Amino acid sequence: MHTLIESGLDRWQECHWHLHQMETNYHEPEPFRFALNSFIRCAKEVPIVLRHDVQKDAAARAIVKRHLVELETTGLFQVLKKRRDFIVHQGMLTLQSRGQIGTVEGRKVKISFPFPVYPDESSDDAYARYKEECKKDSFLRGLGPDSDSAPALWRTWRIADLPESDLLDVAFKAWTLLGHALSSTITALGGESLDLSMPCRHAPAEVQIRVYSQHEFFLDVDGIDLTEEARRFDEERARRGK
Repeated sequence: MHTLIESGLDRWQECHWHLHQMETNYHEPEPFRFALNSFIRCAKEVPIVLRHDVQKDAAARAIVKRHLVELETTGLFQVLKKRRDFIVHQGMLTLQSRGQIGTVEGRKVKISFPFPVYPDESSDDAYARYKEECKKDSFLRGLGPDSDSAPALWRTWRIADLPESDLLDVAFKAWTLLGHALSSTITALGGESLDLSMPCRHAPAEVQIRVYSQHEFFLDVDGIDLTEEARRFDEERARRGK
């Protein structure tokens, strides 16, 4: 850690922690929103403390200024610049949630189609609502899992300012951009560049999808115990083989 920009690096590393809280809580509305809010608060502070860290070094100050000007034209930071009074409180950041439901074989998608997943409900609650609709709608049930597939739900989080971008991806890109600004400053001051690869990040598809029990779906929606059905099938096959 370069002592000249220690405060900025500390905030940036804290952003990293909040990113993983967003991943962990992606399917739970309140914990996800709290983690996102904490990330935004922390990300907003990085440029502020970075400017303060280098205010006595003209060369470093020029490097930081150039990178932060570029930063303000991209993604989340463009939103924050446009909304300078953007202070994240409960209820001030309105999240949008999009969803799909479908089936998978292993991790391979077999079928998927749009299904509303509301911003104030967990993915588990949306899935429970889907099962109830399957009980009443034979066509919808027919699109659901069969003997070779399991039910799955996908969701993405967005905000109106960035309607086509998943918020977790937006946050990761913001963290990377901040890291570039910090790393360039460090190397200009004679230090080693930062590692921005983040190998600990999970693939977006792994975060956005939640796969549910095939056995539980058949039992709850169809009243069929797949374990019992398999046992009867084996007994019948054995009887016929005698």
